[in-house]
Amino acid sequence: MRYLMLVLSTPDDPELRPEDAAGAPPIEGWVARYDADGTRVTGDRLRPPPDAVGVRVRGGKVLVTDGPFSETKEAVGGFDIIDAPDLDSAITVASEHPMAHAGAIELRAFWPFGDDAAR
Repeated sequence: MRYLMLVLSTPDDPELRPEDAAGAPPIEGWVARYDADGTRVTGDRLRPPPDAVGVRVRGGKVLVTDGPFSETKEAVGGFDIIDAPDLDSAITVASEHPMAHAGAIELRAFWPFGDDAAR
């Protein structure tokens, strides 16, 4: 099953301790390991929230806004798509990502079109 890993920066997290971030493994090792075994399908980091553009259509008009559209205490800093046999395996892969130590990872299973079964 494929999962989207949203890599989140969480600077206001009251549980984040400096030693957690300092103990994070280097991203290069995580990428090399999961690229080599085929678990990581693709991924990249993203430009910071001020560089984002929001796009909405309202009343037939395209509305474009600069910067982040919503107020949030977390910012998506990147993403990875992984292919794991089950959720437990995906959690293991996510827990080894450096930002699991210094931020947060949100895992979302892909939901293919046509698969309308309740989950």
